[in-house]
Amino acid sequence: MTATVTSIAAPVTVGTISTQAGATVYVYADPDGTLSSDCTGCGEYAWTLAADHGFAQQHAAACFRRPHPLRLAA
Repeated sequence: MTATVTSIAAPVTVGTISTQAGATVYVYADPDGTLSSDCTGCGEYAWTLAADHGFAQQHAAACFRRPHPLRLAA
């Protein structure tokens, strides 16, 4: 029996944007070329095919949740 090991590449952080409440929206470049983001305030995860940071900037401007202690280790 032969096993195949496939490595899974982790996303790379390409930007951070602060929200008005002090949380952080992290922007990641995923291995497949798409972007995703994660908010330490509300916990929203977003994914987009768009190659810009506009989606994360819009969320950062609209999120008024303070940073969640369990989400700060992102």
